[in-house]
Formats: sequence, structure tokens, C-alpha cells
Amino acid sequence: MSAGATLLKLQQIDLELARNKSELANMPELKELASKRKTYVKLKSEMTKLYAQRKDLDIELDDLNTTEIQTNNAIEAAKKRHVDGSDYREVQDLENELATLAKRLDKIEHTRKDVVVAHKEALDREARAQAIIAKFEEGVKADTKAARAKAADLQAQIDAATKERTALAATLPTDVLTDYERLLKQFRGLAVETIKGNIPTVCHTALQASSMSDLNHDGSEITHCPYCHRLLVLPSKEA
Repeated sequence: MSAGATLLKLQQIDLELARNKSELANMPELKELASKRKTYVKLKSEMTKLYAQRKDLDIELDDLNTTEIQTNNAIEAAKKRHVDGSDYREVQDLENELATLAKRLDKIEHTRKDVVVAHKEALDREARAQAIIAKFEEGVKADTKAARAKAADLQAQIDAATKERTALAATLPTDVLTDYERLLKQFRGLAVETIKGNIPTVCHTALQASSMSDLNHDGSEITHCPYCHRLLVLPSKEA
């Protein structure tokens, strides 16, 4: 392969490398995954809140059950307590105590019904949230796997192209490679052009007859465009 053909191939590889590196660095899948991770954190936070709400209701139900047992024990103890039937005040105090304890039981039962309903609703909300999170996790895992596969493929292409580039660059004269590297940065990837007729393929500025004559008589395979100063590979010299 001639130096001119090598330059054109090198530029093709560099353009491919730039595209693949840019695609790898700006993969939309990675941005989407980052967004989904934020959503996942919010879902987990909401799940924690739902769990805390349900646990509060668990505790409330336990407290109601404990209070109910204590109240029933108090009723049994009051019924067993010896009372002088002839003592009106003592009898009245016992009746009032039993009435108060009975009201407490009624209140416990009434409150329990509301708490049981709230507890069931809390369990339902928690179950729905768990299902949503589980499905979301599956989606994120699948997306992550696909993104990693795509990234690995791009990286493999980059590695292969880099290896090929190194091999090609080693075959070029040092001065030509140095000039190419400089122009590559200056023209952001388009450092080399060919010519069709009298029109360079990158800058598209038609060359005057005198310029064409100079190029034809120069005899060099690689020169510079007299207008844009990119490296110019003459068609007759391409391999």
C-alpha cells in the first residue's frame, strides 16, 4: 500500500475511532439507565415509607390487642372482687368500673375495625409497590445487560481499530505522520483529501490551471492543497 493510500486508510480509521468513542461516551442507554436508577431510588424510598406506615398499624393492632386483654383481665378481676351488697356506694363503684371497662372494650373494637381496614389497605399498597419495584428491577437488569453488550462491542471495535491504526502509522515516513497528526487536530478529523478533476474532495475549491500544472509536474504522491493546506493525495499516485 502506498503512503497516500495509507494516509487515506488512516484517516478512515481515525474517523471511525472518533465516531465509536463518541458513541461509547454518549450512549443514550447509559443516560436512560442513570435516569432509571434515580427513579428506582425514589421507588425504594416510597416503599420504605409504605413499610413504615404498615408497621405503625401493626404496632397499633398489637397495642389494641394488649389493651383488650388487660381490660378483660380487669373485668374478670372486678367481678371476682368481694363487694358488700349492702354497701350502695361500693356496689355503685363496681358497676361504674365495669361500665367504664365495657366502654373501653367497645372503643377498642370500634378502633380495631378502622385499623384493620387501614392495615389491609396498607398491605395492598405495599404489595403493589413491591410488584412495581420487582418489574422495574427486571427491566433495569435487562437494559443494563443490553447496554453492557453494546458498550463491549463498541470497545472491541475501538481496540481493533486502534491496533490497525498503530500498524498503519508505523509504515508512514515520520515527517508525513507528524504532518498528518498536526492537520488531524487542526481540521478535526479531515486532514487528507484527494482530487476529482481540479476539485479537492474536502474543501471543494476548484484549483486554477496553474496550480494543477504545478501539481502534475511536482511528481509527489502526497502534497498540500494550495487553498486549504490539507494533505492532498493525487489520484494518479493512489494505490
